[in-house]
Amino acid sequence: MSVSVLAESGEIVAEDTIHVDRKRAVFEFILNAGYAVRAVDGTLHVIATSDDGLRTAYRVTLQTATDALKLHYQGKPRFSEHTSPGGMPQGIVSGDGVYLDASSAWYPLFDNDFDKLNMVVKLPDGWQSVSIGRHLDDGDRVSWSTDRPHDELYLIAGRFFRHARQHRDIELSVWLLEDDPLLADRYLALMGDYIDHYSRLIGDYPYAKFAVVENRWQTGFGMPSFTLLGSQVLRLPFIPYTSLPHEILHNWWGNGVWVDYASGNWSEGLTAYMADHWMQERQGKAEQYRLKALQRYSNFAAAGHDLPLLAFTSRHNDASQSIGYSKSLMVFHMLRNELGDTAFIEGLRRLWQQHRFTRIGFDQALHAIIGDDEQLMVRYRTWLQRTGAPRLRIDSIEVRPQPLGYHLAITITQDQDGPFDFVLPIAVTLEGRPVAKVFQARIDRAKQTLEFDLPQRPLRIDIDPAYDVPRLLDASEQPPALNRLFGGAAWLVLPGAAPAAVHDAWMRLAAQWQARYPGLRTIEDHDAAMLNPTADRLILGWDNALLTGASALFERDDQTLKSRGADIGSETFSADTSSIVLVNSSREGLTTGFIGADRPDAIAMLARKLPHYGSYGRLVFDNASGAAQVKDTLTPRYPALSRQLVDTPTPLRLPSRDELSAD
Repeated sequence: MSVSVLAESGEIVAEDTIHVDRKRAVFEFILNAGYAVRAVDGTLHVIATSDDGLRTAYRVTLQTATDALKLHYQGKPRFSEHTSPGGMPQGIVSGDGVYLDASSAWYPLFDNDFDKLNMVVKLPDGWQSVSIGRHLDDGDRVSWSTDRPHDELYLIAGRFFRHARQHRDIELSVWLLEDDPLLADRYLALMGDYIDHYSRLIGDYPYAKFAVVENRWQTGFGMPSFTLLGSQVLRLPFIPYTSLPHEILHNWWGNGVWVDYASGNWSEGLTAYMADHWMQERQGKAEQYRLKALQRYSNFAAAGHDLPLLAFTSRHNDASQSIGYSKSLMVFHMLRNELGDTAFIEGLRRLWQQHRFTRIGFDQALHAIIGDDEQLMVRYRTWLQRTGAPRLRIDSIEVRPQPLGYHLAITITQDQDGPFDFVLPIAVTLEGRPVAKVFQARIDRAKQTLEFDLPQRPLRIDIDPAYDVPRLLDASEQPPALNRLFGGAAWLVLPGAAPAAVHDAWMRLAAQWQARYPGLRTIEDHDAAMLNPTADRLILGWDNALLTGASALFERDDQTLKSRGADIGSETFSADTSSIVLVNSSREGLTTGFIGADRPDAIAMLARKLPHYGSYGRLVFDNASGAAQVKDTLTPRYPALSRQLVDTPTPLRLPSRDELSAD
């Protein structure tokens, strides 16, 4: 291809030669309807135009069969009015920049993916381009080339500042809309280590480069050999340690092994597990990460938003994310625990070797990791086909002395329609041993009694204490958190006595959240007496009539809610300078939240921010800057799957674990 970008007029001019593996006399393809098209040889016919007028299907008929089709096309590409998250358009060619991908058919689309590419790009003065493949700039011309198969071709262009360094035979680069060498160095310093880690774990990195490209829309997209990050996203201090490894890993899962979306998107769950979970695992925080994943899934699934994993295609809201990311990564984690790290890593390498540059569904991905164990595959296939997950309950615990120690019997019930078949970790803290012994018990019936012979007296029992099983959390296990309110049918209780401007700000917050969380309902505080006493609720504002009666709910050893502020730990926060968010859950599972703010600008800030803090149960924000001053994940007070067996409380200490690594 030779592509010229006429940015000011919004036009693309292209000369394109498509080579095929056998001679043919007829070629059919789809191209953007904004182009005027000419076939160098043969006769061009319009077959059809899409209903939205954006795409045209063509047929070229040749007198002599050939293995190369030459096309010229020029014009202003037409784009859908649909925008992606962050408000990014489907495509754009303008004086501000260029973004083109296959969804707009800016290049000819055939039935097959393509194996090789050589593209020369001509741009306005001072512009640079980013695409797939290897970058070559000889001064007079810029080209992009690859001999790797791809399922999509991108072209991004604008006034970039490029920073690059070589990592063995891989070019690492950062492309910024505003020059910032320190920011570029921050990313460049980490990319090579992440690539090396995943290369050792899975197989060699498949591309000639990896680039971080700044986007003026706030996105986080992973393409083959580069990622497109929004300007604000790019500058968040945690992104190099969260999104960056995630997007690099997508070069294996999603862009290296492609997803057959009709058969389930496995890529997002596996990538989240091996990147996001791995980063927490390195810091000793994997258990908390899995708890948050189960919280998200439990809350949104309980609200009736569940789907089988085979039905997940992409994230479009919090409910779909809780399935395709949270539940999916937990299935991969459970499989890793059952196989062991050595066999799991062998399975990852097998998935890469067998399926790179081919399109597969969830079943095929899982089968590659599991290997030849057909019985295990049958068990795990159920997790893909079914909605739901186990909901566990301890029915009884019996401890009996015996000549050489103690006999322990635990009866476990699965409280959902039809039992799941899985391995359940059970931690038993024994007298005289500081670290619990963890048993792995196969569970495959609705009600099951597990029996253990122990050398010492058991002091404490914990069922799945490190959250290793994809399951629906009992209400008593869930830490008090905003997600428990966002995911269900909670009431937003508005402060009727608040000044008009403040009340209006709360109404705008409610409308914004109801668009995102359809289960939320609103009620004025003077009407709240009609609410069912068991209904979850979120009390809004310092002027709320419900606050006086509810303030005692938020009392903890390290926390006191006052009429215009709160004591948290050793600090006092005032309503004059801070916005305060507290959540409490009762023994019965009733969740009550409170948001203290009385300035319209502070309320607007909370409306934007709090959906991103759903796993937290205690938050304080500075009203002036919006910075989080307190950000706590609270501990559940009454976990039903933990039992103390002696009068003196015994702490739980679990054995340490290694991170997922090929080193």
